[in-house]
Amino acid sequence: MGCFGLQSRPVDYFAAFLNLLAAKEEYHWSAVLGDFRDDFYHLACPHCAVEVTIAIGDYGRYSAIRDWNLGDVDRRGLRPASFEELSGTGRWMYETAVRDGHEALADGIAHLFGEGECPHCASVFNIADEYAAANRPVLR
Repeated sequence: MGCFGLQSRPVDYFAAFLNLLAAKEEYHWSAVLGDFRDDFYHLACPHCAVEVTIAIGDYGRYSAIRDWNLGDVDRRGLRPASFEELSGTGRWMYETAVRDGHEALADGIAHLFGEGECPHCASVFNIADEYAAANRPVLR
């Protein structure tokens, strides 16, 4: 009789990570979170209402105004949250990714829960707070 055991890590870690978010009733983040290879989050600047594109991926981590013909213009670097600044879901996500050895995911989470700058009015805002406020469904 052969030895049957469980794998210590799931084959598709990211899918399991999203399932853990859903199990924690973080349905919004489980539905919209990407793996930070090629992620874009669109939100309105909380100060001037211009649409800002947040890019977090292998090509860069920045906020920009997206132009149909020119692409992302007037890029501004994102300011990742430090471990001490993270709380709640962001901290849990970051700690879990670090614990499991997924540094790229942890880095993306630090940027998503960090600050972006509006290229139009230069105001600084918390990316995750603004994105969630605009996109989180109301649960009844």
